[in-house]
Formats: sequence, structure tokens, C-alpha cells
Amino acid sequence: MTFETPYAFFLFVLVPILAIYQWRSRRRHAINFSSTENMSHAKKSWRIHLLFLLPLTLHLALISLIFTLADPMTEVTKKRQDRQGIAIQVLVDVSSSMDINMKYGEERLTRMDVAKIVVEKFIGGDGDELVGRPDDLIGLITFARYADTIAPLSLAHEALISIVQDVTINTRPNEDGTAYGDATALAAAQLDLLQGDQDIKSKIIILLTDGENNCGNHLPLQAASLAKEWGIKIYTISIQNKPTPERKKTDQGTFFVPPTPSAGDQVLKKMAESTGGVFRLAHDYDSLKSVYKEINKLEKSKLKAISYTDKSPAFSIFALFSILFLFLHSLLKSTILRVSP
Repeated sequence: MTFETPYAFFLFVLVPILAIYQWRSRRRHAINFSSTENMSHAKKSWRIHLLFLLPLTLHLALISLIFTLADPMTEVTKKRQDRQGIAIQVLVDVSSSMDINMKYGEERLTRMDVAKIVVEKFIGGDGDELVGRPDDLIGLITFARYADTIAPLSLAHEALISIVQDVTINTRPNEDGTAYGDATALAAAQLDLLQGDQDIKSKIIILLTDGENNCGNHLPLQAASLAKEWGIKIYTISIQNKPTPERKKTDQGTFFVPPTPSAGDQVLKKMAESTGGVFRLAHDYDSLKSVYKEINKLEKSKLKAISYTDKSPAFSIFALFSILFLFLHSLLKSTILRVSP
């Protein structure tokens, strides 16, 4: 407990002054007797034994009043965690090529289904390698020929996971294609609207596709340039069949070298590198999950513990005691401990 007005404690000098005044007043109002010899043998009543309560209750009332005037405060130290999350736009290709099967453990699922499983675990965690992103704003944009905002940036991750589970390959006529340039531009524009939000540590785009940009109004590198200008990093993931090393014959012998990256992958790599992100290839569930795990490590939310003291006024209890002691003093003085002058 602390006191906002400690100078009030100087009033404690009134306590001995009050005691001296009561003592002198008691002697001044005494009754004179010619002799007190016989009175010394008189039996004292129980009221006489309780007379000390009159000055005691008055002193306690004064002490309680002084504590009230000192403005007591109770202090409770509390801690809270101040988190600065990341704003993440998840871009998922829903073109017809995402219907191709890929390895999922011992099974084979479509690229679309595997991508949905990994994205769900990236958002909500899997209790193992992916811890989830509870403090981050996450939105979902899908694209084929056109880019669509399926879920705006939000902290409502349970609802977002449910939306991810319902994502399907676009089968509408004349809407097949791959417009990740448009999707990237749309995602960057939505992230830029968060400018000035103090709770956002950084803004990133995670682009997952299995093809080359072949339609739309924005070229991928143009969209990446916008993202860079707005301080947004792009992580690009290309889902492809497992690469087969190319066999090269030379005078020194036969060598196997990594296959030459496709034109689409080279564009995705430039998009990532120009904005400070990374480009990765994935060919099955494990490799795709490892990419999201890597992003998890690279993009961490900021956590800071803040301690603060919460003060609450406590004068009311002392004021109540002061009133009670005064009331008790008056009650005793006018009833069972009434003293005749």
C-alpha cells in the first residue's frame, strides 16, 4: 500500500495532544470530596473498567481519519504480453493443373489437397513442426485466370481454416489460367492499406503456384516492384514434379547436373529475391511443409513482456472505520459509559 498524500501523517501530533486534553479535562471536571478514605474500599463496577473505551475509540477515529486524508492506494503489479504480429497474404493457385497428383506420405493426393493441408497447418499449427500463427493477420487470395479475395486479413483463424478447407479448383468455363501477377498486386495493395498500424511488425506475401503467369493485367515483376516499394516481402513456392538430374556427357566422363530452371521458376525467384524473400521448389507434402516451416522461422512475431502497476484507492475502508469509531464513541458516551460532570 502506498499513500498519495503522506504529509497528512504530520497530523499524528494531534493524537498525543488529544490524549493530554482528555486527561486534563477529566481532572478539571472531578468532584471534590472531604475524604476518599472509605472510597478506596468501594467495589468498582464493570462500567468503570470500560471507561478506557471512550478515549480509545476517539483516538482510533482520529487515526483512521488521518489515514483517510493520506489517500491510501493499493498496488497490484501486473504483466501483459505486447505482441507485434505479421500481416500475411496467402496466395493459392486454383487453376486446373492443381488437380495433378503428388505424394502425400504413402498416398497420392492432388496438389490442391496437399496445398490446403499444409496451409491449414501453417495457420493453425500441427502440434509438431508448425507452431501456427496466432498473432498474425492472415488473408487468403486464390487465383486462376482471375484473382479473388476469399478471406480478408483477419485474426479469426478458425474461420479462415474452415474457408481454406472449402477451396476448390476453378472449373468455370473460360476462367482457367494462371494470373499470379494480378494476385500479387491485389495482395500488396491490401497489405499497403495497413500502413501506420503499430501492431504490424512486417508484411509478407506467400505465393504458391504450379505454373507460369499466362494471363492478367499485371506482370509478376511489376507486381513485385509494387510490393518492394511498399515494404512487402514475397515468398514464392513452385510446385513441380520431382526434378530429374540431367545427364551430361563430357570428355571427362558422364555427369548428372540439376535441371535448368524453367522460365516461370526464374520469374518466381526474381520476385522473391527483389523483395527480400526466398524462392523454393516443392514436389511432395514433405518438401512443401518444409518450405512453410522455413518461412515460419524467417518471419517471427515479436513478443515483449510489459510490467505495470495498477493502483486502486483504498481510503474508503479507513473512512468507514473513522465513522464507526466516532459512532461507537458517541453511543458509549451517551449510554452505558455516560459520565456525569
